[in-house]
Amino acid sequence: MRQASALVPAMLCAWAMPAMADTAPEWRPDGMSDGLWVERREVRGSSYDEFRVITARSLDLSRFCDAIFAKGRDVQSSVHFKKRELLRETGTERWMYEQIAVPWVSDRDYVMHTKLEAPASSGRCEVSFATENDPSRPPVPGVVRIPAIRGHWAAAPMADGRLWIDYEIFSDPGGGIPAFLARGGQRSAAVDFVKSVIARVGGPVACAPASASLPSAGTAAAPPGGVPAQSEHAAADRGADPRP
Repeated sequence: MRQASALVPAMLCAWAMPAMADTAPEWRPDGMSDGLWVERREVRGSSYDEFRVITARSLDLSRFCDAIFAKGRDVQSSVHFKKRELLRETGTERWMYEQIAVPWVSDRDYVMHTKLEAPASSGRCEVSFATENDPSRPPVPGVVRIPAIRGHWAAAPMADGRLWIDYEIFSDPGGGIPAFLARGGQRSAAVDFVKSVIARVGGPVACAPASASLPSAGTAAAPPGGVPAQSEHAAADRGADPRP
């Protein structure tokens, strides 16, 4: 009996350790840019940070959702594509091969899988994206295959009528670019991309929200006044090239 009882604490520790290891680092405030609240956090196993851009704007949910998952349309006009191919597409998923020109360093390429997780008809909008290996598009000589891009969009109406927008993105550009050199560009690119989507929907690019609307560190994933009931899971952590 003593041997059996002695195993219990060890088993509990064994179960607890994976759960603790899976806990993501906390988000840290990284300032404001044109009314957009920015946060970043470390990513285990990587020297690059993950960024989150948050805002609340007077926008229509359906139009915004269409802007971030615009079937058959170019939703990333700020990127200098050298090549872009639609590999396959369904009503809720898309696989694209994209090759982009990057100033001063080698060009990059990747296969991106974008998925509409929740359409506007559900009362919220969620879109995830991540790079994938695709045997139909092997690495190209002279072009750096981006090791990882992943992220998530979430949008839901708030009680005051505004649309809560949460954009999260992580990218490892590959090619040995030091993280301290990439960090500023990655932050700016994430902010600029959110601004471009807002402008595409017809909202003001620059907006200084009231102080009551500013999210506080560690709680920014939830809209002020609470997450709408239909989108509570959008407040959970998720795991770029900033893009939908």
